[in-house]
Amino acid sequence: MRLFLSLASLLSVVGYVCAHGADEHMPTTTEELIARNRDVAARDLAARKCSAEIAEFEAQRIAKRDRLMKRQWTPTSTAPTPHYTSIQNSTCVLHPETVEGPYYIRNEMIRTDLRETQLGVPIVLDIGLINSRTCQPMPNAFVELWACNSTGIYGGYPTGRPTHVKVDSFLRGGYFTNPEGIVEITTIYPGYYAGRTAHIHTMVHSNWQSQANGTLLSGGGSVNHIGQFFFDEAWNDRVYATPPYNSNRQPRTLNNQDWILTQAGRSAFVNLQYLGGNSLADGLLGYITVVVDGNANYRIQNTNSLRR
Repeated sequence: MRLFLSLASLLSVVGYVCAHGADEHMPTTTEELIARNRDVAARDLAARKCSAEIAEFEAQRIAKRDRLMKRQWTPTSTAPTPHYTSIQNSTCVLHPETVEGPYYIRNEMIRTDLRETQLGVPIVLDIGLINSRTCQPMPNAFVELWACNSTGIYGGYPTGRPTHVKVDSFLRGGYFTNPEGIVEITTIYPGYYAGRTAHIHTMVHSNWQSQANGTLLSGGGSVNHIGQFFFDEAWNDRVYATPPYNSNRQPRTLNNQDWILTQAGRSAFVNLQYLGGNSLADGLLGYITVVVDGNANYRIQNTNSLRR
C-alpha cells in the first residue's frame, strides 16, 4: 500500500512539474516519497505526544500577549499595533518540513519589521515555537522569514530568477523567540508568482551566531526547521483584489494547485484576523504555533549572500 501511494504521488509530481516547472526541489523518486510519508507519520506521533502542553502554551499566550507587545512595539515603531481579540487552536500540530526553495539568501538582518519600503497589506505574524523533544516552548531560537513582494518579486532577485542577486533585503530577516517561545515579526501579505500560491518561507535556528553588522550567520548554529506558511484562499482572494497586488500580471496558482502546499497540509496554514475593524487597511494578525524537532539540523542549500 505504501508503494502504491508513493507511485500515485509521483504521478502528481510529474504533472505539477510539467505545468509549473521545477524551480523548487520536489521529491521525484519512490524512495523520497516513502521517506516523506514516514516523516508525516512521525510528525503526527510527536504532535499527539505534546498535545496537552501545546494547549497550555496557547492559553498562556493569551494572558501574556499584552506584556509581549509592550516589550516589542515601541512608540517609534512603524509596525501596526495589534488588537487581538481571540486565539484559534487549529494549528497545534508538528509543523511540516518543506523545501528551502531557490530564493533564500544567507546572513540576513536581525529585525522584527521586514517591510522596508514595500507596499502591501501589513501582517504581524505571532509565531510560537514548541520543541517536540521536550514538549516545551523554545526560547532564544531565531525565526527567519523570507517572501516575495506584492507583485511576486523576492528581495535580492529583481529579475525573478534565482541566479541574479543584488543588494536588496526587503521582506527578509528575523528575530529571536522570547523566554516563552514567542516572537512577533511584521511583514506584508505575500504576493504570488507562476507555479506557487501565496506563501512565506521560514527557517528556525538554534545555537545561532550573529555578526557585528547586525546580521545572522546562516549555518553558524543548528537549523531545526525549514518550512513554509500558507493562507486560506478566501484571504488570498480578498488581498489580491486590492492594489498593488492587482497589478500583478503573473499567472496565479491556487492553493489546490500548489504541490508544496499539498504536501505541507493544514498545519502549515496561518490563522488570520483583522488588526482593527474589518478593513485590510488596518493590517492583519497571523497566528501560528510551530512544533519542531529541537535535535534536527538541516543543511542550508543556497550559497547566495548579499554584500553589505
